[in-house]
Amino acid sequence: MADYAPLGPTGCPRPPGLQSHPLELIPFFRRWPQSVVRDLVYTVIWNTLFALFFALLAIAIDPETPLSAALRNSFVFAQCIGFMIYAGFLIGDRIVHKGIHQARMWVRAVYYAVIPILGVFPGYLLAFWILRWRNGYEWLFAPRSIISIVALSLVLTGLLLLIFVPRERAARAEATIAREQARVAAAEKETTTAQLKLLEAQVEPHFLYNTLANVVSLVDGEPALAKRMIERLIALLRATAAAATGSATLGGQVELLRAYLEILELRMGARLRWRIDLPAELAGLRVPPMLLQPIVENAIKHGLEPTVDGGALTVTVRRDDQRLLLEVADTGRGIRATAPRDAPGLGLANLRARLAAQYGSAAHIEVSDNAPHGTRVALALPLDALGDGASAAATLAVR
Repeated sequence: MADYAPLGPTGCPRPPGLQSHPLELIPFFRRWPQSVVRDLVYTVIWNTLFALFFALLAIAIDPETPLSAALRNSFVFAQCIGFMIYAGFLIGDRIVHKGIHQARMWVRAVYYAVIPILGVFPGYLLAFWILRWRNGYEWLFAPRSIISIVALSLVLTGLLLLIFVPRERAARAEATIAREQARVAAAEKETTTAQLKLLEAQVEPHFLYNTLANVVSLVDGEPALAKRMIERLIALLRATAAAATGSATLGGQVELLRAYLEILELRMGARLRWRIDLPAELAGLRVPPMLLQPIVENAIKHGLEPTVDGGALTVTVRRDDQRLLLEVADTGRGIRATAPRDAPGLGLANLRARLAAQYGSAAHIEVSDNAPHGTRVALALPLDALGDGASAAATLAVR
């Protein structure tokens, strides 16, 4: 039947106000983000599906209709009408901007119904011109045809609204939930930060008191040594204040340790020997503040100071695949001699809590014996969670 005409419009390809496309009902078509090119391709596919539907419907109504003619005519009409409706929504959104998306439901329903109806008639006219159907104009503007076209347009638009309005409401609800979750997460982060600050504030004060007492005892007899101790104490306090303001580099924390250990060396003399190994390429890594300090303080207080001969302290930092490994080892009394009375110490317990709050199970702390005697504390942090600060200085002093 050469003069076969489709029974109705293709419907709305994508009401832009709903920010979706009918094809996105199929999970496969949700893989690609919205764009002009994607919407054009999706509209071609959507129109083609309508063309297949109306071609099969025409053959079902009139089995004598040639399949090729039904497919050709349906395809031309579907593409012309579909893209006219698509263009109508683009122009409509330019005119009303975002106001239509915030209007009442009945206003939006009228908007989404009127534009497809207005797009159907120029789409038909364009298809008649392409197919060179001279009698198409009379058919299109016949009262019966107008009524059937308007009715079918309203039905198809209503079906699309029934599909997309619930999806839009669900999307808005999800956005509200996401904003609330973000607010809760921000509040939890602030709470965690406050807890970390409290934990960091629990620094052993006796070190400061003992150092000042040593300075007083040295002022008269050894003023040069007292001056040196005050200088290192100032350096230590300055580094501690800088570390408490936020994340710190490994290089900065090692400088803090150096000032701390130099003060202890002035106090303990030959009873304390220490060494710090930090590769230059790792010195710029940003790590939690006061990371090594509590471990070194534990090693001195519980391991080396109580012994008559003192001992050696070694701090080693290295990279192992995707982990940052930090190790503090001493040759003091060892964990068996200190447990359970004063091990593992408040500083180490606070450090465990801080790392658990920041990295969860990705961070590990292991306390073990150090052969032939002493204690070894090993930390493992995920490298992908550490920021890379500015390049630090060369490898810090090896003593």
